[in-house]
Amino acid sequence: MTALATPPLTPKSTATRRRLLDLAAQMFIESGYDAISLRDIADEAGLTKGAIYGHFRSKGQLLVEVIRSELAQRDDMLDLDEAAEHPDYLFDLFISPGSRELRLLQTDAAAAARHDPDVAAGVEEVFAQRAGWILKTLRGYADPETVLFVINALSSGIGVQEAHGRDVPDVEVWRKTLSAMFDALTRPAKEKGPSEKSSKEKQHD
Repeated sequence: MTALATPPLTPKSTATRRRLLDLAAQMFIESGYDAISLRDIADEAGLTKGAIYGHFRSKGQLLVEVIRSELAQRDDMLDLDEAAEHPDYLFDLFISPGSRELRLLQTDAAAAARHDPDVAAGVEEVFAQRAGWILKTLRGYADPETVLFVINALSSGIGVQEAHGRDVPDVEVWRKTLSAMFDALTRPAKEKGPSEKSSKEKQHD
């Protein structure tokens, strides 16, 4: 995959790029990624299709940049210290009903990545960039990589359910269920009792 296009630097180009990202996000969420073409976005924006190529080389790259932008806006609300002290904060952020639209975009991206190299490489890049600081918030726990994997798997699974139009459980019931389910997994290693030691740990006792 070739390098991503450098974001325009002029105020006018920056504003146009921002407008395209917002418009594409809205159209992808409302109608689905596959149902929307670059021509549709160009017509809605009052631009030519060629003008869009001045900012994004393909619809796949546009989807990736929409997701990157939406994630950045959500991450701006994240308090890393709070997340490190209270992992439920991270669970709520990734799995809450408020992140539904982002999950729908990521579900479309997962499907598109199977046949679109731009989407596959772009999503992997976004995930790799974010994994470091997310793992940092989970550094006090026994297996942060597994916790991150499970959080992402849950988020993806919820996105699929939402894409099918299924209602999510009551928010408070959801939160309590997730808290109970993750309690053992996220508990710091030093807090484990004798009966919770792994078989490998017991062999060394």
